[in-house]
Amino acid sequence: MNKVWHLKELDQLIDYVRANQGDKNIILLRGELGSGKTTFVRRYCEKINVINQVSSPSFLILNSYNSKSNLRINHFDLYRVEDFSELELIGMNEILNESNSLTFIEWPDKFLEELKSFKEKSFSIYFNFIRDNINQREISIEI
Repeated sequence: MNKVWHLKELDQLIDYVRANQGDKNIILLRGELGSGKTTFVRRYCEKINVINQVSSPSFLILNSYNSKSNLRINHFDLYRVEDFSELELIGMNEILNESNSLTFIEWPDKFLEELKSFKEKSFSIYFNFIRDNINQREISIEI
């Protein structure tokens, strides 16, 4: 699905994703710096009652949160990761194999080969800037 979304419509986008993601619990977020990936994660977490404050894991690689319903949320940012072994050291494969969790991965294209074994559990959301309108994004969802 391709649609142009205004930032004010983020709740509707998240509702659409939640209604259509089924059992897929790994969300691959693609887009340029500043395109809205972390903003999407933050709002999604608010909607599912995450207890912790959601922030970008840019320098930490991984932030984990808990929801009031005991769902664990993992948020990876692979932008600064140079080698997949860094992710193995923090248990990424184990995290991605968890059943009672939801995982967001920003910049997944850096390690597509390593992530392909999780293809059945994942789907992609693409965030693209709209020329001349900083408050809109063209967002494509491949579930």
